[in-house]
Amino acid sequence: MVLRKVLAWLGITLLATIAVISVLAQGNRGKAQLDVQSGTVTVDYGRPSLNGRDMLSELMVGDYWRMGTNEVTVITVSADAYFGGTKVPKGSYSLWLLKRGVDNYVLVFNSQTGQWGTEHDPSKDLYKVSLMKEEASSPVETFTIELKPVPPKGGILQMSWGNAKLTTTFRM
Repeated sequence: MVLRKVLAWLGITLLATIAVISVLAQGNRGKAQLDVQSGTVTVDYGRPSLNGRDMLSELMVGDYWRMGTNEVTVITVSADAYFGGTKVPKGSYSLWLLKRGVDNYVLVFNSQTGQWGTEHDPSKDLYKVSLMKEEASSPVETFTIELKPVPPKGGILQMSWGNAKLTTTFRM
């Protein structure tokens, strides 16, 4: 009887430990989702904080950024979509930010998903969409991706961090 209680206690402790480790491993994750008339767009991403840095200005021209922390940022579109006029077929893609010049950024859709966010394979880049950069109305400490509706079939994908706001439109 005592052995059974000890084993039950150990089992419960092990399950609780696994659950806590799982939550901690995810860190600070964010999710943006928007349902439009013809489908759904979902973005799953890590949410780093600036901690006194200016990460977008530190990004060198020609460099890619994973748009988050830990696991790669993934966008899923449930139907064919057009981002800034570029057709993106339904499916899941990793998202990357490419700096092309001062205040010149490109959103990159890559076919590889599930990898760690530092493992970018440019040979798997499928689609590139120019982003519009503007000053945020107030500084944003923690990286944030939002999907804002533009009825009836579209929206705005907006990334905010520090004093920058990067956007593109989409429609489905």
